Amino acid sequence: MTLVKMLIQSYEDNTFSTKGAGKYTVFLNPESFTHTFEVAYDKTETQGQSGATAKFKAMGDEQVSFDLMFDGTGAVVGTVIDVDTEVKKLRSVTLDYQGKLHSPYYLQLSWGTLLFNCHLTKFDVSYTLFRPDGSPLRAKVSLTFVGFTDTATKAKQADNQSSDLTHHHYVQAGDTLPLLCHRIYGHSRYYLAVAAHNQLINFRRLEPGKLLQFPPLV
Repeated sequence: MTLVKMLIQSYEDNTFSTKGAGKYTVFLNPESFTHTFEVAYDKTETQGQSGATAKFKAMGDEQVSFDLMFDGTGAVVGTVIDVDTEVKKLRSVTLDYQGKLHSPYYLQLSWGTLLFNCHLTKFDVSYTLFRPDGSPLRAKVSLTFVGFTDTATKAKQADNQSSDLTHHHYVQAGDTLPLLCHRIYGHSRYYLAVAAHNQLINFRRLEPGKLLQFPPLV
């Protein structure tokens, strides 16, 4: 099986459509990574209650973090690298300020099933072995990335009625497919396509309790 290395690709725009000048293929794949999801709640206390009531506020930041190892002795993979040069290459892609963007690059991590659009929030370097002249032979770089979603996509995700997102609906008494299509898509003309998508034999008689899927409009 071919070894696939993690790729960190830079982008110049927040829609991740224009690639930046830099990309970085890691020297050694991380041994592990942490993918963190958060949900934010407001806690309000009412006089007389024994505790606070948690109320949903927003979906919190999604984060990915991992360590990258650099070895310039050749003992790990048989390839001798200049550790300081490699760390600077990684930094130029992930951390350095880009004058044209007025910020560092937008980044996309890709490795196996991981595909993560993000910004770098932490770049922590630990040097552990040195040549006699003081130049580094080994280093560990600890990286933390926070997920990034552009404003338009966030608005669509927040709007449960957005027609370009997949919707699910449990049929209730009195529901008709044209009416549901009008409610979700803004027009009833899509009812035949939705019937076919759900493999409905008789779309005129919807069975209460049946789960219907309304695919996104393209």
